[in-house]
Amino acid sequence: MPNFVEIRDLRFGYGDRPVLSGLHMDFPRGKVVAVMGGSGSGKTTILRLIGGQLVPQAGTVRVDGETVHTLETKALYLLRRKMGMLFQHGALFTDLTVFENVAFPLREHTDLPEELVRDLVLMKLHAVGLRGTQ
Repeated sequence: MPNFVEIRDLRFGYGDRPVLSGLHMDFPRGKVVAVMGGSGSGKTTILRLIGGQLVPQAGTVRVDGETVHTLETKALYLLRRKMGMLFQHGALFTDLTVFENVAFPLREHTDLPEELVRDLVLMKLHAVGLRGTQ
């Protein structure tokens, strides 16, 4: 089975501070992968490079056969729909309520009527024991 994510000879840093140097990683298609390491070791940076939020200084990040940092905005958004990431601390929008955080991807990526979005969000919150937290 081909890899969904392939990272080759990746180099990235912030200013003078290198974070990643010569990184090679493969994430198999259909597998759950955990990126683990100490504080400041580059875990979040790797995920941001995979998601196209950052551009590598050297090397390549390929997702589903596409070189991420060369994609136009529309193609990048389409590629992001094929992946899911969970950042440390859940990466919720701190200025949104729990309800609004759950509703955000439904509103962003579908044309569902608001009433259906509301019902789906309430069902999801109930399913994970967060009923009444909206």
